[in-house]
Amino acid sequence: MKVKYAAVSALIMSLSGLTAQQLSYTPDIVLGHRSYTYMHNINYQLNDRLKINNLTLFDTEYTKDKNNIFFIRNTLSYSLHKRFNMNAAFGIKNPGAFFSMSAQYRITASSFSFSYSIGATYQKGYSLEQSVSFEYAPHLKENIKGYFSVLAIGNLDDSGYPRGLQFIRLGLKQDKIMYGIATNFDQFNNAEKTLENIGAFIKYNF
Repeated sequence: MKVKYAAVSALIMSLSGLTAQQLSYTPDIVLGHRSYTYMHNINYQLNDRLKINNLTLFDTEYTKDKNNIFFIRNTLSYSLHKRFNMNAAFGIKNPGAFFSMSAQYRITASSFSFSYSIGATYQKGYSLEQSVSFEYAPHLKENIKGYFSVLAIGNLDDSGYPRGLQFIRLGLKQDKIMYGIATNFDQFNNAEKTLENIGAFIKYNF
């Protein structure tokens, strides 16, 4: 696990010189009943149409490494329209390397954001991958908002449902920091193997 943490630190340090207008970094940490989870989104805007995104997840059990989860995806997005993107991505996740092409629809407003993507992924065979991301932060009182988010990713192929995940966050948002209750669900091999992690999260928008 030291190698994983070192890789994350090196990536963050390499991007630290970029301007705030070009770069956004959002780490999300969960202390759950089964494991410790670190996840981040890094976005770098190359120009008006091109953007690079890195989504990294490490889920490490407290007492053993049998069910550790890793997910690293690097995506190049090309904006066709304010709400439509074409994406090309590569990365590594349980159980190996993958490549994907997808189309994405995205809506962003002052209190919520929503995106849906669908495309083909190759990882020891082709699958149809869909993902949904939703965030909602309604105003509660001065300097405090509610916070609710869902991230769901699922793959379908001729064998059924090889991989899926659903991450849910519910809590409060104060300026750039979010905190509250988190639930992480992961499914493997047609849900023959399922893992869950429920606990507290803290998230920050740099």
